[in-house]
Amino acid sequence: MELSIIILNYKSANLIKYQLTKLYDYNFDFNSEIIVVDNNSGDNIEKILKKNFPQVKFIKSDQNLGYVKGNNIGVKNAQGKYVSILNPDIRIEKKSIEELLNFIQQHPDAGLVAPRLINADQSTQETCYRFPDWHYPFYRRTSLGKTKSGQKWLHKFLMKDFNHQSIKKVDWIMGSCYILKKEDVYKHHDPNFFMYLSDMDLCRNLWNNGKAVYYLGNTSALHLHQKASAEKNIFHSILFNKLSKIHLKDWLYYLRKWKKQDLPKSCPSNIKQN
Repeated sequence: MELSIIILNYKSANLIKYQLTKLYDYNFDFNSEIIVVDNNSGDNIEKILKKNFPQVKFIKSDQNLGYVKGNNIGVKNAQGKYVSILNPDIRIEKKSIEELLNFIQQHPDAGLVAPRLINADQSTQETCYRFPDWHYPFYRRTSLGKTKSGQKWLHKFLMKDFNHQSIKKVDWIMGSCYILKKEDVYKHHDPNFFMYLSDMDLCRNLWNNGKAVYYLGNTSALHLHQKASAEKNIFHSILFNKLSKIHLKDWLYYLRKWKKQDLPKSCPSNIKQN
């Protein structure tokens, strides 16, 4: 089998129902499967799948394992050489899936490929980034990002200096929609992250192992994204927003993990920009 599409559910049954309706309309020229993993949602996802999509491979967890462990369960049960991690809030066309798969098959150096994500009005979301320093939670998640120094930092971090409809090697990509080899998930998707920054870590692991991360701006997918952990006041966020606490915990783990290691020499941050 060539491709396994992994969808992790946490209280997103209606989104997934619509998503699967679209995906099963596609007739790929390659063998594929769809796996839905439920993180103990309690939203009747199993009943919905049995009634409407009996061909889905369904895996139920008796607890919320988080983003990485949940997706990794799906990957463990996947038959495909390649896997697509697809969030429930992604709407991707057949052509885009085929273009992503063809690209990674034709580029031996590619460890991960992802499309440009767009809003409902077709505007481009900022989903590819440079590896950040310790300023990340302050400039990214608080009003400090509106200061002069914050704006300068964010301009570089968010890669506002290139054409986002082009193809480019990037440091890392938001983990809402991407394709990589199944074997690379086993090697590089760190289960110590619960929900956030596992995509940053995954891409850094790939670069460390001689594999490139590609942003394919010439193909796209619709992303119905909400920044559930973002707050203007970081102290209020830490005290009262559960998702922000998880975000901070994952960020501190990332810092501890990589504090003694330089960025890979081959990653774009270490290469002079054109």
